[in-house]
Amino acid sequence: MKAWLKPLLKIVIPIVIVLILFQVGRWYGIAALVILLVYAGLKLRANFFVVQANSRFAKKDLIGAAESFGKAYQLSKNASYAISRAFLLLKNRQVEEAEKLLADILKQPLAHTEKMNAKINYSMALWMLGQKQQSLEWMEEVFSEFKNTIVYGNLGLFYVMNGDLDKALSFNLEAYEYNDSDKTILDNLGYTYHLLGRHQEAKETYEKLLALKPTFAEAFYYYGLTLGELGERDRAVEVLEQGLEFEPSMMTDVKRDTIESKLKEWRTEEM
Repeated sequence: MKAWLKPLLKIVIPIVIVLILFQVGRWYGIAALVILLVYAGLKLRANFFVVQANSRFAKKDLIGAAESFGKAYQLSKNASYAISRAFLLLKNRQVEEAEKLLADILKQPLAHTEKMNAKINYSMALWMLGQKQQSLEWMEEVFSEFKNTIVYGNLGLFYVMNGDLDKALSFNLEAYEYNDSDKTILDNLGYTYHLLGRHQEAKETYEKLLALKPTFAEAFYYYGLTLGELGERDRAVEVLEQGLEFEPSMMTDVKRDTIESKLKEWRTEEM
């Protein structure tokens, strides 16, 4: 079916049904029309809350955006809105609430893409709750069915943070072959090289990453540490200072004070 035809049919078919019911009987037609108008009203309200959610997210109002997606879901029962709400709850560290919402969503019949997105977010919630083995199992299950850049990025990071560096390197090199310009994949590979002590390879990977202008602090933090290991302390300090301009990812242990502490340590050594 052509892409433009499906939304057109969603409009045309209900109108045709209403017209047919008017032919059957006036009150049948009126009842159908009322139902159609109520449905359209709910749909419009849901769309309003989605627009509101996106606007709030753009302003970094995570709580407000999550609330708006919640209202859109209540009106429409569209699972994608619930999944978006759960993701925002995770970003706002409301992990238990996100996990419960996703567990409920996964009990429902879902389209394949929605199911995979729900599982990806559920695995993130489990990781943040400390259930690392279960989280890995969920992501590996997703990977066996559905491969895209996000899945490669998430699973690659989980392997690194789980400490299996040989497996992490093999997987993140595969991810790099899949998409060599994705920021998360590049960061995972650079991070793996750094932890393995392969600092020159880490440096080259992070240089490619920084050329893409990443907006998460971890990229700058581990690049800075790599430069420090290579004896390029002045440049390393500059990179860490750049990292303070960005928020860390919700998935790692890097915090703003992690970067500040390393900068303080280096500056103290120079005194």
